[in-house]
Amino acid sequence: MPVANPNYFTGNPLERLSEKRGDAAWVEAQLSTAGGRLIPFWKGMPLIEMPAGDSATGQPLWLNPMATSEFAGDAPLILLGHKNGTPYFAIDGSGNGSAPDSAPFSDMGDYKSLREIAHILERDDLAILGQALWLLDWHRRHRFCANCGAPTEMRAAGALRYCGSCETEHFPRTDPVAIVLPIHDDACLLGRGINFPANLFSALAGFMEPGETLEECAVREVYEEAGVRLTDMRYIFSQPWPFPSSLMVGFFAAAASRELTLDPTEIAAARWVPKAEISALLNGERRDDLWIPPKLAIAHQLLAVWVNE
Repeated sequence: MPVANPNYFTGNPLERLSEKRGDAAWVEAQLSTAGGRLIPFWKGMPLIEMPAGDSATGQPLWLNPMATSEFAGDAPLILLGHKNGTPYFAIDGSGNGSAPDSAPFSDMGDYKSLREIAHILERDDLAILGQALWLLDWHRRHRFCANCGAPTEMRAAGALRYCGSCETEHFPRTDPVAIVLPIHDDACLLGRGINFPANLFSALAGFMEPGETLEECAVREVYEEAGVRLTDMRYIFSQPWPFPSSLMVGFFAAAASRELTLDPTEIAAARWVPKAEISALLNGERRDDLWIPPKLAIAHQLLAVWVNE
């Protein structure tokens, strides 16, 4: 049975309203709904309200949806969903190449990287902003049809793109990633990717290939990267990861042995770390030779579940 999901970007409270998004008149009416909320983005960053001199607290600076009039007419606008009857929208003020030189409403707050401020936001807000970032980035990167190359247009309040040339519908992309914590007796295997900081070690992960299950992907990736054979795969939880469009799917697995054969094109170093050492790191111990990922990352949460089992 999967454990409760502690991961960042999970727990989105919005009703997605898939059955209503195709009704253009209904979507337009949502923009004038009393109490509606709009979050502006600029170059991939949401507008955040932070108290002066306080970098440890902040919240999204929600605008009235009527504020869309302050953005370029072709700025991508997405209906994210409803929460207790209140419509939530997101708009990309820097989208489609016709944006002004300065970010609208920057005098009211600061446009901040979601990765950098995730730890200070409320869980619901973070999940909503993650959804918005994911979709706005997808629309920015998929303005042309993959079938015929013609320009596409946003449809269904941002839920898809449509090619008027070949009549193909394109839906938001999700890239599944299997991330696995191999376990042997009282130790787990952590690896340091070739682009990681010198002492940062994490769970091993890789993108699912066509025709694979997620479990098969996890087994293949760990063998390719570390030469370790896995058995007894166990799903733990997943995490939407909007940088830009991944779904991280976490597993525990039993390792047949601790013998390592590393792929130097992927893994710079790997080590088996006893549970007691992981526990100490999770409880704040600092070590110069071993860092673990921050709470934002699913790898951190996998380690916490393993230690607490």
